[in-house]
Amino acid sequence: MVDVIIIGGGPCGLAAGLALQEKGTSYLILEKEAIVNSIVNCPADMRFYSTSDRLEIGRTPFLTQEARPTRSELLKYYRLVTEREELNVHCYQNVVGITSSPDLFTVQAVDDKGNQHTYHSKFLVVATGIYDNPRKLHIPGEDLNKVKYYYTEGHSYYRRQVTVIGGKNSAIEAAIDLYRSGAHVTLVHRGESAHVGIKPYLIPDIRNLVEKEKIKFYPLSHVEEITHSTVSIRTPEELVSIPNDIVFSLIGYRPDFSLLSQAGVQVDALTSVPSYRADTYESNVPNLFLAGVVTGGTTNRVYIEDGRFHGGKIADEVQKRLLVSV
Repeated sequence: MVDVIIIGGGPCGLAAGLALQEKGTSYLILEKEAIVNSIVNCPADMRFYSTSDRLEIGRTPFLTQEARPTRSELLKYYRLVTEREELNVHCYQNVVGITSSPDLFTVQAVDDKGNQHTYHSKFLVVATGIYDNPRKLHIPGEDLNKVKYYYTEGHSYYRRQVTVIGGKNSAIEAAIDLYRSGAHVTLVHRGESAHVGIKPYLIPDIRNLVEKEKIKFYPLSHVEEITHSTVSIRTPEELVSIPNDIVFSLIGYRPDFSLLSQAGVQVDALTSVPSYRADTYESNVPNLFLAGVVTGGTTNRVYIEDGRFHGGKIADEVQKRLLVSV
C-alpha cells in the first residue's frame, strides 16, 4: 500500500514521482516498457526541438553539447535522474485494470513474464501520454508487417521503395533521413504543401528535395490500399499505383482512454481531452489525477515542457489531503 500510484514512466510521470518524493509522500510508478518509452521510439539520430533546460525534471540539471539535445542524451539524462533520485519505478508492468472504492484504488498489472500484480493506493495519477497508440489509416493492407508506425533509422531501407504518409514533423524528418540513407522515398500528404507547420530547420531540406524530385511528393492525396508490393494513392486527378517495399504511417497518435474510462473519467468526444481541474489536475473522479501529455487529448497542445510541472500541483494537493486525514 502506497499513498500514490503513478501509471506511466515517461518524463511527466517521473516528474510527478519526484514532486511526491520531495514532500515525503509514498508512491510507486508503474511503466509497461522501459522508462521514457516514447523517447525510445524516436528516431535514433533525432535532435529535439526543445532546449535542454525545458526538458529538465526535479533538481538535476540537463547539460548538453548543443542547446537542443539528442535522443541518446535525453535517454541518458532520464536514466541518471531515476538512478540518482532512487525513484520507485517498476518497469515492464502493464496496467490492465483499475477499480476504486471510497479512499482506495486497486490497480492490476501484468509483467513481461506474465505474472499478475495487485497494488493499492489512496490516490492515483495517470500519466500515460499518447505515443503508444498510433492513428490508424483504416484501409486494406494496413495490417501487413511492412506497415510501420514508428521511425528509428534509415540504413535498413537502403535502396528500398519506401512510402511515408503524413505531413508533420515526424513524417518530414523520416522522409529526409530515408532519402539520405539511400532509400527511394515517396511522401503522401493530405495537405497542399510539405513545408507548412513544421520545424523551421526542416523547411529548406524538404523544399529542395521535393522541388528537385529527389523525394516524390503527392499533395492533397491519401493512400487507399497497401499490398505486399504496391501502394495505391488517390490523387486529385486519379488513382496511382506505385511499387513499394515499406510504408511508414506517421500521421500522429491518440490517447488510449480504456483505463480512464474504466475508472470513470469523462472524456470529450471531439478532442479526447479528459475532464480535470486546471488548478489541481484532479479528474472528475475524486483522488484520480492526470499529468502530462494525456491532459491534451488529441489537441497536441501539451508537451514535456508543460507536463513536467503538473506533478508539483498534484503533490501539493495530495499532501494537503493527507494532512487533513491524519
